[in-house]
Amino acid sequence: MILEFSVENFLSFKDLQTLSMVGVKSFKEHEETNTFILDDKHKILKSAAIYGNNASGKSNFIDAIGFMRLFVQFSFRDALSDEEEKRKIPYERFKLSTETDNEPSFFEMIFTINGKKYRYGFEITEDEVISEWLFHTTSKETFLFKRDGEKFEINKSSFDEGVDLTKRTRPNVLFLTLVAQLNGQISNEVVDWFKDLNVISGIHDRGYKRYTINKLKKDNKFSKWLSSFVEFLEISKLTTDEESVNQSELEELKEKEKDEELINFLSSLQKLQAKQTKRDKLITWHRKYDENNILVDTVPFDFESNESEGTKKLIYLLGPWFDTLNNGKVLLVDELDSRLHSSLVLKLVEFFHKENTTNAQLIFAVHNTSILNYNVLRRDQIWFIDKNQFGCSELYSLADFKSEKVRKKSAFDKNYLEGKYGAIPFFSESNPIIQD
Repeated sequence: MILEFSVENFLSFKDLQTLSMVGVKSFKEHEETNTFILDDKHKILKSAAIYGNNASGKSNFIDAIGFMRLFVQFSFRDALSDEEEKRKIPYERFKLSTETDNEPSFFEMIFTINGKKYRYGFEITEDEVISEWLFHTTSKETFLFKRDGEKFEINKSSFDEGVDLTKRTRPNVLFLTLVAQLNGQISNEVVDWFKDLNVISGIHDRGYKRYTINKLKKDNKFSKWLSSFVEFLEISKLTTDEESVNQSELEELKEKEKDEELINFLSSLQKLQAKQTKRDKLITWHRKYDENNILVDTVPFDFESNESEGTKKLIYLLGPWFDTLNNGKVLLVDELDSRLHSSLVLKLVEFFHKENTTNAQLIFAVHNTSILNYNVLRRDQIWFIDKNQFGCSELYSLADFKSEKVRKKSAFDKNYLEGKYGAIPFFSESNPIIQD
């Protein structure tokens, strides 16, 4: 589980910004459903909602976690590329200030694995890892390794897997990733934890569509769960089927085309398709009634062509949703409410809280104010991102406001839309778009 994530000098984040998933001790609302207890004393939040104007930095914050996840996994592989450009660390620092031009970017994650607390982070430029560190906490926080440029300090009693490997570490490779590649136990556990972070987009479903279809095909538990979950969509059941790959459209294009290079390209596509003669497709079954409104049959619908865009997004989203809840993972979703009705978003979040028995977590960026409600979220679960006049994204929590201004039963949605918390669009009437 995530306890805290910090980022600095990345995309629209100039200064250090931190999201905490540790609940405020004095807040008592929704303790049973929206929090779980760590070490018999700390309240950890099951979810965090991030609100903000368009282009405020919500997606950039999700991307920051996604970048850290990918860099931890692949820094070793990418550094071995023969192409110099690919050996560059693929990220963008904050570009709107001279202060950050020559400064490294900072990433740090505090998290737990099997109840043990870790703190891992690094500072990087496009060319090298400037510093890197890994700590764990038993009775107190202890370093496992620390890196400052080419200088390393290894805790030989607690991290012996890293001993004698420092000289094999390239400047643009994370030491953690290198040790994991060489079968270090602790380093592999940490890298695997990052791999298990589910980072997805709510705008398009390319990253998880195939996962959900395969899950529905192979996992009976998921199939039953999904069928019961979507009954309110008037879908009787969902099944998978195989269909032949249609090559007739490519053949028609070839016959009409005169450009030889394009014809050769289309022929290559046909050869690739021929190797995959079958592919899975999703079928939804709907009830059919007679003239007396008596149920007489169920009718199959082709999911991709017959169902709405909202239905398609919901079904595909439920694959990683189930995986996260079932396995106690962390799910990060950008634009969760895209293409979904406000009531449906509300039910998804409530379901995540109430059916969460594995200490799973959900962090999501959203515009929908139906869940900006004291009946759904605690004050410490509500976050905002706003851009200042210098183009810097700033992250802050509703819990940061003084209690006399924000009470636990305040009308969060109304106050937010009225601009009391910031992070909303501002339109000036002094310069009308349409003039006489």
